[in-house]
Amino acid sequence: MTDLEAPEKANEKKDSDKKAKRGEELKSIAWTLLLILFLRGFVAEPFKIPSGSMIPTLLIGDHLFVAKSSYDLGIPFTNLKLFHIADPKRGDVVVFEYPNNEANPSKEGQYYIKRLIGLPGDRITVRGGVPHFDEEQTKVEAVALAKPLPFSLRGFQPNPNHSFFLEQLPDAAVPHWVQRYPYRIPDLVRAKDELRSETGQDCIDVGKSALNLAPIAPTLLNEICQFTVPPEHFFFMGDNRDDSADSREWGFVHRKLLKGRALFIWLSLLQESSGPDEGGPILRWSRLGLGIK
Repeated sequence: MTDLEAPEKANEKKDSDKKAKRGEELKSIAWTLLLILFLRGFVAEPFKIPSGSMIPTLLIGDHLFVAKSSYDLGIPFTNLKLFHIADPKRGDVVVFEYPNNEANPSKEGQYYIKRLIGLPGDRITVRGGVPHFDEEQTKVEAVALAKPLPFSLRGFQPNPNHSFFLEQLPDAAVPHWVQRYPYRIPDLVRAKDELRSETGQDCIDVGKSALNLAPIAPTLLNEICQFTVPPEHFFFMGDNRDDSADSREWGFVHRKLLKGRALFIWLSLLQESSGPDEGGPILRWSRLGLGIK
């Protein structure tokens, strides 16, 4: 072997080693991406809370994990379901795709998170923002919030003008907290009087408000006439009962639109959208790891 051939052989070996190493790195990245897609498609997916409709249970800036296989196993990134795993339970906090019964292009593909109130076949009336069940109009139990705040509301700063109740739904495993706005009661009374004088009834039909069939005062969403939840559909409400766009406004949610049950908060940021002059987001340490009930 000449003196020139030895360096050439060494360079070829280095190039071969580099290619092999690059190939291993690409293979590792590919497997990592596949694992991430599998986990997001079948196991759990992170979601961020953008609105206050679930206060006090969930706060704006909460980031949570949602169990994708809670109810059904389906094809990832579609609404096609392959197997039923378990039936949703009353009281579950669920992420779902907006039903868009009004065919609003701006709402297409949006995700919502609400509490499951009505199961298929349930007969429900909403009076004063409180659901009543069955022919006997059984009102759910509610207990006023006692101070100090319970462990389940860590990091929450209550508004002194709001009221808080521990609400127990029929057959639900645990009760949940609800926020109410008592100062809106006079508005509801006036709206009911106007509705009664115009239509002869003191309640509105479920899911009609979003269809814009007639002007409806927002406070009347707390007065929903009796309805029956259709098969394979569910009725949802927000825990921020007087300030939540939910099934009272836009109707029932089909099972195929359910994405999963909310599990726990893995990150919570206050003032997440604040500008640089406001100091940026603040981490709510006390909410990390908080289970969602």
